[in-house]
Amino acid sequence: MEGPPSSAVSKTHGSINLAARLVSGLYDAINRPDLSGMIRNGQAEDFPEIKTAADLLKAETVRLERYEVALRQYADPGFWDDMASAGSLALYDGGEMARNVLAGRPAFYHRD
Repeated sequence: MEGPPSSAVSKTHGSINLAARLVSGLYDAINRPDLSGMIRNGQAEDFPEIKTAADLLKAETVRLERYEVALRQYADPGFWDDMASAGSLALYDGGEMARNVLAGRPAFYHRD
């Protein structure tokens, strides 16, 4: 499925539009053009299938944004630069950002 990266899509509006397209495609696939047409014509915002799909897409968007934050940090050459007086940030990180993100926390999660 093509489209802009998660950070370029409004979370709520983009999720609803994508959810509607997914559910419409599902109805086309199971030979229900009547329901698919209602969705495409904007007459089905109250379909529970669309809300469920939108909620799942929103959760995935949040997860992907956490990954993108950590990847941007890891991709920054300054993160690996050991010329700083205290050494590279990577030396102190030791993979903690990745562990935080994979555990569903923000990249810079502090237990304080």
